[in-house]
Amino acid sequence: MASRTITLTINGMHCASCQAAIETALGDLPGISNVAVNISAGKAQVSYDPARVGLAEMARSVAEVGYEIGEGELTLKVTGMSCASCASKIETAVGALDGIAGVVVNVPAELTKVRYYAGLATPAEIRRAIRDMGYQVEERAEGQAALDREREARRRELRRQGFWMLVSWPLAFLIMLGTFRDYWLLPRFVPEFLASRIVLFLLTTPIVVGPGWQFFLNSFRGLRRGVTDMNLLYATGIGAAYLIGVVNTFWPTAGFGGEKAVFFESAALLTAFIILGKWLEALTRGRTSEAIRRLMALQPKIARVIRNDREIELPADEVLADDLVLVRPGERIPVDGLVLEGYSAVDESMLTGESLPVEKKAGDEVIGGTMNKTGAFKFRATKVGKETALAQIIHLVEEAQASKAPIQKLADWVAGHFILGVHVLALSVFFFWFFVGYWRFFDPQSTFLLTPYALGEIGHLLSLRRGHGHPLGHDGRHGEGGGAWRPVQGG
Repeated sequence: MASRTITLTINGMHCASCQAAIETALGDLPGISNVAVNISAGKAQVSYDPARVGLAEMARSVAEVGYEIGEGELTLKVTGMSCASCASKIETAVGALDGIAGVVVNVPAELTKVRYYAGLATPAEIRRAIRDMGYQVEERAEGQAALDREREARRRELRRQGFWMLVSWPLAFLIMLGTFRDYWLLPRFVPEFLASRIVLFLLTTPIVVGPGWQFFLNSFRGLRRGVTDMNLLYATGIGAAYLIGVVNTFWPTAGFGGEKAVFFESAALLTAFIILGKWLEALTRGRTSEAIRRLMALQPKIARVIRNDREIELPADEVLADDLVLVRPGERIPVDGLVLEGYSAVDESMLTGESLPVEKKAGDEVIGGTMNKTGAFKFRATKVGKETALAQIIHLVEEAQASKAPIQKLADWVAGHFILGVHVLALSVFFFWFFVGYWRFFDPQSTFLLTPYALGEIGHLLSLRRGHGHPLGHDGRHGEGGGAWRPVQGG
């Protein structure tokens, strides 16, 4: 079977590492030859072999790394069903269409609920498949288009992160006051108990297990698939600060810095700032798809068609080629076609930018989505569905958003490996100083660049320059009060 290329809507992406995680997760599936993810558009362009991999496997793979493929939902009233076999027939026929995620038929209620992947299946195709089996179909749920669902998903994310902000920021502010109580003017109005390590622990824990838990969960999902994203970086920073605070609060003699090395404020503020960033991101996300939403709003919902010498109204996406379509003043033209009868002026500014209406008479072409102004006319449909000029424009805009320039692919690759690089570098520095650097630094016989003697000389010169008097303490050692440094050789 020939390879297919589809464009999927991906919900939940927020950075280039998310992009790399999705590309890795999908690219690891057998039968997928190319994956290009555009985070600003929230789209993934996938080339695959339908004989080797299906949409269900793609959706499962994306879900395993913490994201989801955008779905549309359609509720239809289907009349003419009489038994369970009718339900089975409809479920089988609709389920065989490309892009269907699930079908549920309720015979007594005469309802059929269909979940489909946005951009792959359309409500018109679903309704047509049911009608072809001899049943009557009416749409019960309007406004469930993919873009509306995408907008609702962003609103849910905005509410969720807004709630977590209300939790994290007040607690983080109290933790900061308690941590720095001994400084500046804070002792005058900050109670002493707020500086207690136990109190700071009790204030920080709700932030880590509440707003911060999403980062640990998403990190775990990604690591299960062998991919890293910004959630891992967030979880590492928050978790390290919180755990060192817990250890030094309850076991201060464990050898991890003692009771003064408590970094609860770092865990709290890091979580609060990240949540703020996610809230701002949810607030501004989706502007790149606003042009598509406006174009889709131009598509008429209803068409008036003459069939079997009878005028009927039906959804515009169900108009067939060669249908005779009637358009009255003030209505949008549903599909592309050729005028047969009548005369009018049509506003085509949505395509041409021309503010003056264009006269239309028999033999002239009309374009779907344009506005009929003055007269009524009849035309023959020539291009319908995805073939109309407006549908082609929408498709081209979506395709442009889903594609990436070569330099952007390089930047995405670097960003995708950034997280792993940061962790490798951090662990390398830790192991060096823990096993090698510390001992070399404090060895007086060492030739290491920054030996205690070198640091002593630096302190000696700085003291002379600042005019603090003799740099040696009363006992002949460097530093105030001596004791901190060995005597400077030759001095």
